[in-house]
Order: sequence, then C-alpha cells, then structure tokens
Amino acid sequence: MDVFVEQIVKRRRTTGDIFKIALCVLAILLVLLATPMLLGIQFFGSIALLICVGLIYLLYNVLISVNLEYEYAFTNGALDVDKIIAARRRKKLTDLNAREIEIMAKTSNRAYKNYAENRDIKKIYACTSPSDEDVFFVVYLKESKKYMLLFNPDERIQDGFRRLNPQNVFLD
Repeated sequence: MDVFVEQIVKRRRTTGDIFKIALCVLAILLVLLATPMLLGIQFFGSIALLICVGLIYLLYNVLISVNLEYEYAFTNGALDVDKIIAARRRKKLTDLNAREIEIMAKTSNRAYKNYAENRDIKKIYACTSPSDEDVFFVVYLKESKKYMLLFNPDERIQDGFRRLNPQNVFLD
C-alpha cells in the first residue's frame, strides 16, 4: 500500500526579516527625499530616477522573499523538503529516507542539545520557528555527511517515520 502525505508549513517572520524590510523602506524614503534635489541637476536627474525605481524593485523583492513556506512530501518512507518563496519559486532543501535516519525526536528531547551543538552536522531549518514546542529534529547521513533537519511534521508523517523505523523515532 502506497503512502503519500503532503504538508505545507508557513515560517513566521523573524526580527531579521523585519529589520530587512525596515532598512529597505528607509533607503527608499532617503532616495525619494533626495530625488527632487537631484532632478534639478540635469545629469543626476535620470540617474536618481533609475536608482529610485531600482530601490522600489528591491523592496518588492525583499518583501516577497520573507514570505516562506516549507513543503514536506512523504512518499513510502522518502521525505522531500522544499522551500517555497512567495508562493512562486521552489527550492529543494533536502531529501531523506525514514528507514536510514539516526534519530527523530522533538527538540525538547535531551539528545537534541548534543546534536545542535555539534558543528560537524549541517543544520537545515524548515520549520515555523526553531523555538516552537512542536518542532522535531531528524539526524541522517547523506553523501557521507551528517545533516539535522528541523521541521514541523503532522501526525501522519510522524506515524510514517515511526512505522518504518520504530527504534530511532521518539515521539514523546
């Protein structure tokens, strides 16, 4: 029997995201204030207009780039994780096999701290916020390198991992 579960999780905005947006808005305001002065000078007028249009385009791109969602597709033990930027662009973050994981547990599990502090493990964040209570971590080996994925799986994905690898999945 084939198992297919798909889940989309929206990432919450961080203070870094808000800082980026505020910085872009401030830059646009500065250019808009300086534009009338520069428009009076014949050569700088067209350059100021191009800079203003460029900054507005930059702000637009920054605003849509902080709207992130993560898609988890669990198919017969294979988990594919994609990042969706502004509901337009998709980027593959990772894929793994549930049968080959080292551990899966909540971030409240005592083993999480050891894995999180290990600098040899590459961390992949595909969750609402790493500090949330319902965030799980999975440690797995891919191409002879260890990875740790932080994500928010629903009960169906958790159950799929537990059924395929019960000795390495800790859901409590």
